Amino acid sequence: MSEEELRNEIIEFQNLQQQLQMVVVQKQQLQMQLSELEKAIEEVTKASDKHAIYRAIGSVFIPKAQIALKKELEEEKEAIELRKSGLAKQETKLNERNTALRKKLESAQKQGLLSG
Repeated sequence: MSEEELRNEIIEFQNLQQQLQMVVVQKQQLQMQLSELEKAIEEVTKASDKHAIYRAIGSVFIPKAQIALKKELEEEKEAIELRKSGLAKQETKLNERNTALRKKLESAQKQGLLSG
């Protein structure tokens, strides 16, 4: 392995580390959104038809029918679950590539091609 190839592998390894961090943070944010949506769905389900239900759109509150709001929230939840699933797949692929690169770099280090 040439010195330039090795340098490129190190840069790719560092980039993978950053991408993995971003994916993990995005997954955590989506999980928080899912938790909030689940609580909102639970509260909307508990509400009686006698009470008005409002949905915040920016800084404005819009009255919504219970059934319509519950449906909207469930659709949002489904969309977030799909995005979270996509991020999980991306995380798996990044981890696999990360592991392969780490082994390659460790091998280069053992061969004395890489210092430190």
